[in-house]
Amino acid sequence: EGEIEIHVSANSFSSSVLDMLESHLRSAPGSQYVGTERVRLRRLDSIAIPYLRSGSVILLKVDTQGYEDRVLDGAAAILPRIAGIQLELSLVPLYRGQELLPEMIERLRQLDFGLWAIWPAFVEPANGRLLQVDATFFRAQ
Repeated sequence: EGEIEIHVSANSFSSSVLDMLESHLRSAPGSQYVGTERVRLRRLDSIAIPYLRSGSVILLKVDTQGYEDRVLDGAAAILPRIAGIQLELSLVPLYRGQELLPEMIERLRQLDFGLWAIWPAFVEPANGRLLQVDATFFRAQ
């Protein structure tokens, strides 16, 4: 809870509170940071609870440019109510301090979510290397 500085990207969808690494800039030159803004930071569980109805099936979608692990940390109180989670995950470091795909799969496994589907999200244009994927997890049955 509080405020945080977010780096604003020229292409908007690469904006992040984390520092962008050279590997990202090489793969997407139009993603360079062009400024910063102070924004309010709130835990997901502190704002979501009033909106969640009893018996609802909840799917959480998180695309926060390397900050996904912190979003999950801030959702601890509502995670038991969530049936599925979709995350954008990196296979290689693109932002300083981010957790990569293997660590996030293990984190979600420990939270009782299993990997359900995965598909390409960001590919290195020069050589076709897969850099990021969208991954969907569902609670183990």
